Amino acid sequence: MAELNGKTNGALTRREAREAFEARSSAGAAKRRLPVTEHAVQASATPPAKRKSPLKRFANVFVLVAAVGIVGTIAIPAYAFNPSTQAHTVSSSAVIDTMKKANAQSADVATDAAAPAAAHEDFQATSVDDIANAKQAQARAAAAKAAVAKAASYSAAYTGPTAADYLATVPAGTSYSLAAVLAKAETYAGSPYQYGGATPAGFDCSGFVMFVYAQFGVSLPHSSSQQGHIGQTISLANAQPGDVIALNDGSHVGFYAGTDASGSVMIYDAPKPGGVVGLRPIWTSAYHIQHFGG
Repeated sequence: MAELNGKTNGALTRREAREAFEARSSAGAAKRRLPVTEHAVQASATPPAKRKSPLKRFANVFVLVAAVGIVGTIAIPAYAFNPSTQAHTVSSSAVIDTMKKANAQSADVATDAAAPAAAHEDFQATSVDDIANAKQAQARAAAAKAAVAKAASYSAAYTGPTAADYLATVPAGTSYSLAAVLAKAETYAGSPYQYGGATPAGFDCSGFVMFVYAQFGVSLPHSSSQQGHIGQTISLANAQPGDVIALNDGSHVGFYAGTDASGSVMIYDAPKPGGVVGLRPIWTSAYHIQHFGG
């Protein structure tokens, strides 16, 4: 074995061998350490110099350009003109003052220029009467629709009482009210018109009046011209709903049903072929009122 820590070849104790190894290791580490010089200490104490970022340099340039643009914009006069079309220079303060006084930004309008046309709008408001009439018309339309549906329920094979049957059971001269007469007539709304008919299976105008009045003990002929001359003729001012409206030419009769919101006289009747019993305005002024008592 080679010489180790001053000893020759021979047997070493374990402790001596360890101490010798540690000594050699410490000597090698000491040789590898670098000396700390004054220059190195100063270098480590001085912080590195900061470099300007490109973004900050760009921001500085942008601010400078923007400032120049703002100053240039403010300096432009509002009354600038085109030197190529006027025999003046921009530097002439007298010209600028003249333009200020002359109001160079005004516009000239020809005296023969056409004035703008003004349109006049016509506005119309719906009156209270128009609204009432419209509502009444809607009510009549609804009633007519219901009447058509009711007409389908009547059978041509009607087997109920006739006018003669009612007259046989209700004594003549029985007291009644005209309002009750009209209310009874309204129960047959929707009955179909039938020429010569005198039952709910089908009525003509005089058959309808005859059938209703028979239920109050009043006997009337099955004729519109005759019904228009029986009883007492009265004025419209004295008429009550339930009295009879008769056309002057004897062609039609029906029940007077008062007036609507517009003042139109209303008639409850069996109108014409294809129609049904119902309410409608009278279509002519050539009529009179017949009163049959009550």
